[in-house]
Amino acid sequence: MSAQCAGLGVKQGVRGSLGIAQPVQGNDLRQRRPISCRRGRRAVTCASAMVEAAPGRPGASVTDSLEAARRIAATDITTTCAALVLAGGSTDNPLARQRALPALEIGSNLRLIDVPISNCIRSGVNKMFVLTQFNSNALNTHIHMSYPPGTFGNARQRGFVDVLTANQTPKSTDWYRGSADAVRNNLENISEVFDNEPVENLLVLSGQALYNMDYSHVVATHNETEADITIVTHSVEAQDAGRRGLLRVNPENGRVEKFAEKPGEQGLEELKQGSRHSTEQLPFEASMGIYLFKRTVLEDLLQSIDPSGSGKQDEHFGYDVIPHALRSGAKVVAHHHEGFWLDVGTLRNFYDVNLSLARPGAPLSIEDIHKGIISRGSFCPPAIITHCELENSLVGEGCVLRHSKLRNVVIGSNCFVDAGCQIDDTVLMGNQFYLNDSARAAARQAGEAVLGIGKNSIIKGAIIESNVSIGRDVTITNRDDVKEADRADSGGYIIQDGIVLVLQGATILDGTRI
Repeated sequence: MSAQCAGLGVKQGVRGSLGIAQPVQGNDLRQRRPISCRRGRRAVTCASAMVEAAPGRPGASVTDSLEAARRIAATDITTTCAALVLAGGSTDNPLARQRALPALEIGSNLRLIDVPISNCIRSGVNKMFVLTQFNSNALNTHIHMSYPPGTFGNARQRGFVDVLTANQTPKSTDWYRGSADAVRNNLENISEVFDNEPVENLLVLSGQALYNMDYSHVVATHNETEADITIVTHSVEAQDAGRRGLLRVNPENGRVEKFAEKPGEQGLEELKQGSRHSTEQLPFEASMGIYLFKRTVLEDLLQSIDPSGSGKQDEHFGYDVIPHALRSGAKVVAHHHEGFWLDVGTLRNFYDVNLSLARPGAPLSIEDIHKGIISRGSFCPPAIITHCELENSLVGEGCVLRHSKLRNVVIGSNCFVDAGCQIDDTVLMGNQFYLNDSARAAARQAGEAVLGIGKNSIIKGAIIESNVSIGRDVTITNRDDVKEADRADSGGYIIQDGIVLVLQGATILDGTRI
């Protein structure tokens, strides 16, 4: 974890009084039209949108689509689009025991939540709402410190990152029941921010995925096709398809004809080769959890009850909102994305993608991730590396590494590695505080645990969480090839999928063997 730094607080959402769209029935969704915001326009560079085909014009050329995208790019999306970043879901991932997954460090000194926020800023979407609930303190603090209001955008095109935390209201005393329920409970907060000039489109994003994307391409597809909803998709292997939301897309007009969240065996067969982008190796078209809605359409869907659904208001976007929209006659189109994307929702995904970022030829380089990142500065000193051998590694600020060998290692901020250590294929998530030599010596003299890795320790194939003290001559290699184990109470670690995870704040005594 990077050291704390000074910053201004983000403004908190408050309940507003702007009216919400009344419930609609059946196929009435298309009757509502968006309210235009035309306070200012400027040119925004936008490359071609990767649409299935130009809608309503079967056989339209790529040149036609490019030209349409260029025309649409003239619209200033800073005044017509806002983003909703979903960052509040609970999970059984052991890394989320003390923080929400979007607060996890990635690539040494970034956090997952920085990815969608920075993608938004680079794309021109500078109005963002982050919806939090589960273990949200670390996440809320990071946003508070990293994105103070008024630091980007002028007065007319103001930018902000607004944290909307779960709270009880006279209308609802329950926690959010799902992603769609979280958005529904904050519609008034969002409307209040825009007063009488609401944005036309709302971009719904996940807070725990790693990728680079220019959302203006998605907006171009959305506007050119006159869609009510645009789903960003990519092609996936058969082994991953059962865990994803899958689509069948009309190759002539790009319209989504069928959608199923985590379908069973029969559903998989029906959705195989569901897109013109499907191949033998990647036979399924899957949602990336990125949705662009006309604001009025999203409001109508969330406030109405699908007569063909569960008989209650929608709770999840994949399971409820998208099927509801299709049954209601809304125009749903697909925007195909070719670049790297990964949901960092499991311990294995977190481990693998972190180590891949340190290697040459990674599908998404660390330079790509850092490009355009707008986050807090640091008051830490630069890393101090003395007589070490490092190979394919990332080292955060404030680290002190001495006389050790490190290979395929991602090291977070403020890590201390003492002499004689050998660390391979490991993620060290860093420490909250920077300690110099005198502070470490004082801690030892007082009999206190010293944050960092003690002398002559060997670590391989592990994740070491933040604020961990590992003593001298410790070996962490999973020597018995254990696949699953829970030693959280007795040893301060667990093993999942063969990966040893030393838990946040744990102390591993001298000479321990894991």
